[in-house]
Amino acid sequence: MIKKIELSNFRLFDNICLDTNNSLVIFSGKNATGKTSILEAISIASTTKSHRERNLINVIKDNKDYLSIKIKANKEYKVIIDNENKNYFINNKKENIIDYVGNLDVILFSPDDLNLINGSKIDRRRFLDLELSLINKDYLRNLIKYKKILNERNELLKNKNIDLIYLDVLTNSLIDSLKLLYYSRIALIDDINNYLIDISKLLNVGEIKLEYIKTYDPNDILNSFNLKKEKDILTHFTNIGIHRDDFKIYLDKKDVFTYASSGQKRIIVIAIKLALIEYYKRIKNKDIILLLDDVFAELDKERITNLVKYIKRLKQVFITTTTILEVPDEILKEALVLRI
Repeated sequence: MIKKIELSNFRLFDNICLDTNNSLVIFSGKNATGKTSILEAISIASTTKSHRERNLINVIKDNKDYLSIKIKANKEYKVIIDNENKNYFINNKKENIIDYVGNLDVILFSPDDLNLINGSKIDRRRFLDLELSLINKDYLRNLIKYKKILNERNELLKNKNIDLIYLDVLTNSLIDSLKLLYYSRIALIDDINNYLIDISKLLNVGEIKLEYIKTYDPNDILNSFNLKKEKDILTHFTNIGIHRDDFKIYLDKKDVFTYASSGQKRIIVIAIKLALIEYYKRIKNKDIILLLDDVFAELDKERITNLVKYIKRLKQVFITTTTILEVPDEILKEALVLRI
């Protein structure tokens, strides 16, 4: 459970300190007052990533040299970012990024997560890579290795006179990392699908299913690369691999991008995030903190009621809202409401 949040020079905030030692915390306030920024800060302290900004330097308050995020939970987590460095601490001990991530366990839903449906392949690959990196250190190490080899291979493909022997060496190294990354992604997709069976029933949303779209034959990856070698040389780019894969989301066997309404898309993405919570709980054998940003928008009363049933199972949930009138009474009476 997160007991305290302290932010310095973060987005709109010079300094803010919030006591949050409650199972349900609601941040209420008008738009552009910083509610979402608080959830963003918690997420950065967990994942070292922002769901709103690729470059964390841009979340430093204007005219300030650095930002600080401090989260007091089972341990104290601290992130300090300036124009040159990103530093991560657990109980005041500096950690490298691989050892830091995956300690403070949170799952965030925000309206930006609708990019899982409406966005690009890059958004969906980033989702898989982030979630697996938080769970599996080997995945993160192999992802870093894969990207390094991929960059080297792409640079080689730009040469006029390509060393084909070295190209084969890089291809084989790339495939070694690809195999672990691919099978980890497939396992995650399968687990999410299994958890979605019960969660879909709870939310009364129909059958949700994810399908992984690969760009190679997993039973003969080397042959797949050999078949694309000529195209790679012509385009100066590696055309297949986990960096080109994707996944689709279906509702009752229909592609949600084409057939789902905006309200359906929202509840589908929420369902996927709840499935992730169940996955995390099984893998890590501990409670997961849920962050819900503007979650009740576009949900009908029945779906809100069903979502509340799930929320009440969790040890801690943070919710943002522009008005507490959106929040059902059965959780509002138990909530710590903080006006931002």
